[in-house]
Amino acid sequence: MGADLIGWKPCSLQRELGPDGFLGKLKLRAYRSAVERQVPEAARAKVKISVEVTGRPPRELAYPDIVAESEQFLAGIPECASCPLAGGGTPLGCYHYVTYPIDAPAEELLFAFFTQPSQIATKDSISDQLYRDLISRIPSSGTGWHRQRGPRGPLAIRAEPLGHKWGGLFSKRTVDSAQLLQCLFIALDSLPLVAAYGRFWSEFVAFAKERGVAAGTSRTLDELFGLARMMMVVAPIGGRLIADS
Repeated sequence: MGADLIGWKPCSLQRELGPDGFLGKLKLRAYRSAVERQVPEAARAKVKISVEVTGRPPRELAYPDIVAESEQFLAGIPECASCPLAGGGTPLGCYHYVTYPIDAPAEELLFAFFTQPSQIATKDSISDQLYRDLISRIPSSGTGWHRQRGPRGPLAIRAEPLGHKWGGLFSKRTVDSAQLLQCLFIALDSLPLVAAYGRFWSEFVAFAKERGVAAGTSRTLDELFGLARMMMVVAPIGGRLIADS
């Protein structure tokens, strides 16, 4: 369980497949993993699965076809070698996956960055912009990110979200880390939104470096650092972000 996030240029592969087709190809990995977890190797060749892609009729694929099709897709295309989103020519470098549940070190660092005075209490900072435009519209309780957490929670490992208050007597405002997480892994269809999130991730990475947080600190942070590298490039090339979470 997690968020599939695709930087959309689009290249020839993305144009051919479209967003739904691209996400459908990604899901072949999940089908393959499910078969390999549940079916003995000797019996897998006979397994057939109905594969559904939004907006298209279902296809029935045998396990060997799922393996072949997913491996061909994950190998990318020649354009991947020079794609600015790929970060060194990685096949399908436009794709990033953020695994749920979000671990505690990542949630705590994200919230520490978001709520520092130079951000949340400063007009037109990226935290101020995201709070005013998006996060303030998210309920402060009762959402999945508030409820589905803890050691066995599917969305976040922390048992409770972190909270923050700021503002004067007549302008007191509050925010919590569940609200922040809910707005981080969403589709971005407009250039202003893509640019805003690119700025958020760029400044977050700088904040992490100032704190001495490096790769390997946590699984989620490693995934977020990879996502951030891509997001810093999406806006300058006029792209957008496709999300499925």
